[in-house]
Amino acid sequence: MFKNILSLIIAAVLTLNAHYSLGDEDFPGRKYVCPPCKHVHSIFETKEYQEAGKCPVCGMNLIEKPFYEKDELPTIHAGSGSFQFNSKRSNATTPITVFYHKPITYSPNSKILLVIPGAGRNAWSYRDNWAALAEKYNALVVSPFYPEKDYSYSAYHLAGVVAGIEFKNYTVSKVDGRVNKYHVADTDVITGAITPNDTWLFQDFDEIFDLVVSVAHSNRQSYDIFGHSAGGQILHRFAILGSSTKVDRIIAANSGSYTLPHLESEYPLGIKGIEIESKSLKEIFSRKLTLLVGELDNAEEHRGTLLHTPALDKQGVGRLSRGRSFYAESMSVAKAMGGDFEWDFCMVEGVGHERKKMAVAAAKLLYGGELCTAKMGI
Repeated sequence: MFKNILSLIIAAVLTLNAHYSLGDEDFPGRKYVCPPCKHVHSIFETKEYQEAGKCPVCGMNLIEKPFYEKDELPTIHAGSGSFQFNSKRSNATTPITVFYHKPITYSPNSKILLVIPGAGRNAWSYRDNWAALAEKYNALVVSPFYPEKDYSYSAYHLAGVVAGIEFKNYTVSKVDGRVNKYHVADTDVITGAITPNDTWLFQDFDEIFDLVVSVAHSNRQSYDIFGHSAGGQILHRFAILGSSTKVDRIIAANSGSYTLPHLESEYPLGIKGIEIESKSLKEIFSRKLTLLVGELDNAEEHRGTLLHTPALDKQGVGRLSRGRSFYAESMSVAKAMGGDFEWDFCMVEGVGHERKKMAVAAAKLLYGGELCTAKMGI
């Protein structure tokens, strides 16, 4: 009987507007704004609305306007919301907005998942994709927002490991008027110098977890992390170059390009010239990294944007082939070193470059007891 009542309550919560947050009576001053699109460049400097709903200008769902309480710990209430986080990275200049969903069945033992968005940086959308899954698996989901105006391609996709990257003389391919491919010669990719590791984006992940543990009164000692598309690029690089001691499982989904864990090529193709904080490459291969790729995220996939250079295309011309190539070459490097290889490769059957369906597949792997196989239907 209790389970049936609880199920009804959860169902009622999930039928609410995706951006509505439980506990509004405790926050009477809450405002709503349109997320960044063509007519909104900053969610902090735009028109405010008193209630959740759709933007009257573009029709996008309004999101809760983040608020920042200087020198005070944020509040995480049941349902969906946001808070701000001050990164300790030496190059961080502004607070980072973190969007979250806290399940109504939350307890101090609930799982904690960080979700890293794709190139659109739309952390609120990724949070919403995970809201029902957060309720189903009783996981507190948090997704940081790194605006493009503050975090360039090199600062985001490449995690700030290099000072910058420039693509010269490139050409583009379009589908329905939208750019879906960039083509550039290897000699026209100009990469900046390697930066100090205390400036790398990876540094934020443990800090966000520690803050969430504190304000949510969690007992968790570790967290899981999922990234899709550009977020997947960040996370497989996190597995290779990051120094986290608190991350448990890493799922990098539908990555567009890869950094190979060898010393033969310079970043971002390889890790030549980078001081790795791990004791050795053997330690990297023992981390719980899963490469999650859609079966249809191949050369025929038009969604997302893919970079093509002769060097990258040797890995494959689609995300699926590039993921397979990266996995096979990484396994070869690990075996040559005589170490263990704990990474997994999972292909999700019948799915392309789709963040919602990849989230479902990732949740099954993380919390649903699904095993990683060559083909995984959802």
